[in-house]
Amino acid sequence: MGLTVCLACGGSFALAQVFPPRQPQALPSPDPIPGAPGRLPMQPAQVPQSGGPPGVLVKTIPFAELLGDPTKAFLQIGNMRSPMDTNFQFGRALAGRIAVEKFTHELGNGKPVFLHVNGLSNPPLVSMEGQELRLQFMIPVLLFKTYYQDYTGEGDGKLGDVTAEKVTVDVYFTPTIDQRKLPTYRTVRVVVTGAVKEAEKCMYFFDMLFPVNVCNAAAAYLKEIKPDLENGLREALLHPQTRVRFEQALWPYLRGELLMHAGVNPAGPFQVQILEARFSGPDYVVGYVPR
Repeated sequence: MGLTVCLACGGSFALAQVFPPRQPQALPSPDPIPGAPGRLPMQPAQVPQSGGPPGVLVKTIPFAELLGDPTKAFLQIGNMRSPMDTNFQFGRALAGRIAVEKFTHELGNGKPVFLHVNGLSNPPLVSMEGQELRLQFMIPVLLFKTYYQDYTGEGDGKLGDVTAEKVTVDVYFTPTIDQRKLPTYRTVRVVVTGAVKEAEKCMYFFDMLFPVNVCNAAAAYLKEIKPDLENGLREALLHPQTRVRFEQALWPYLRGELLMHAGVNPAGPFQVQILEARFSGPDYVVGYVPR
């Protein structure tokens, strides 16, 4: 039987049934007011996009990084043992040798004077000059080794050696995109600058009547090898085989960088599909998806 009580109201009687008390219920949280501080509902994490269609990742890589580690780049000018001693390493597989011949000057007595050259550059300074990437190699001392008549010890000691200091070799690359949307370079130009340092003694006489000025001879030799270096380096870098080696060495690095940017382990089987690419100044801007 339910429990009933009598409630008096206006002289009449009424019966009411009393139910057990209800359990308290939590009130729903009000919706956040726009612009007001407060905790927003949790949203699923999303990969930030840098531009491009949805689902396409975008990464920017400076062309200097694509070219390779500049601390390992060098230029060695030399022909002490062979005309092919001159060699270079400018970046990923951008390496080779060029010919620099010795200098020969014949005196009035019919005896020859030989000059050879030798010098090693520091790692280059890297900068952008407009649309070109500039690698500036500086050779602290370029030695001009002199010989008179022959290559014996006596012939070595007849003349003093000459030097040129702070010789610079500037190598300029113009980056571009190939048909596969991969980065490469379109043109290369090389500029060599430097001058022979005046030696304590420049003038030597043989047989009393036949002089030779080794400072002038070294200056003439430096003027002669400048175009050899500029043309030889440019032609070597633009050679089809050099380009192929560079592209083959570049792709594993580029794939790894793009996969790591996507949060994918490059050691796995994933590949990269490049959808769009361009150069923005010195930077390679690529849109891609991992596959």
